[in-house]
Amino acid sequence: MGFGLLLIGYMFAFVASTGMGNYLFAGMLIGGFLMYLGLCELRKYSPAFIFALVGSILIILCSFWGTAVWIDSFFTLNWGISSKVLSTTYDWIKLVVNFAFNIALLYGIADISRRVELLETREKAIRNIIFVVLFNAYQILLFFPIGFIQSDPSFFLTILFILRLLYSILIAWLLFKCYAMICPEGQEDMPKKRSRFEFVNKIRDAKDAKEEKAIEEMKEYYESKLKAKNQKKKSKKKK
Repeated sequence: MGFGLLLIGYMFAFVASTGMGNYLFAGMLIGGFLMYLGLCELRKYSPAFIFALVGSILIILCSFWGTAVWIDSFFTLNWGISSKVLSTTYDWIKLVVNFAFNIALLYGIADISRRVELLETREKAIRNIIFVVLFNAYQILLFFPIGFIQSDPSFFLTILFILRLLYSILIAWLLFKCYAMICPEGQEDMPKKRSRFEFVNKIRDAKDAKEEKAIEEMKEYYESKLKAKNQKKKSKKKK
């Protein structure tokens, strides 16, 4: 359906790339391409994914800019602009593109969750939008020469790293939930396809067992209530 490729691409572009430092552009390039392929499929099921699809193209283009910055750090090339301007512009463009993509992606997830009536998933998508907005507000704050931030920049950059990793993992987990729970129309009653990754199968099996147990307990509860109600009626008739 597209969620599998989207999840793998997101892991490359946002989760794994968090610790890649100067090689961030490589994760963005690979991840952006995989997300583009996944979103092309998802757009067939929800038109709201068109915005994230455009965002994935911008991520790929942004990764090319990052490649230019990386090359410029090793070689003295005449780009027509200074290295500092090239790097600073890249940082701002990357910030805007990543922010816009995540908001568009979560909007698409919220829309398709509404269509299939997964209200909990929709609520989590909206919650994650708030996280993304707060993270980017904090990130923008670090660009300005504020006294208490400049006194210990490494501390605030560490917080930035942790927050980025946290919200990226939250969104990746949400994508995994969509991958596991949302399927094309007509395939609802088909047996679930086993994943090639054993840990994925274990998570699914545990989740299915928990749901089956909850359904069975609910069934037993209502049966006992119905039985008690019938016995009460019979005792009244005898009187």
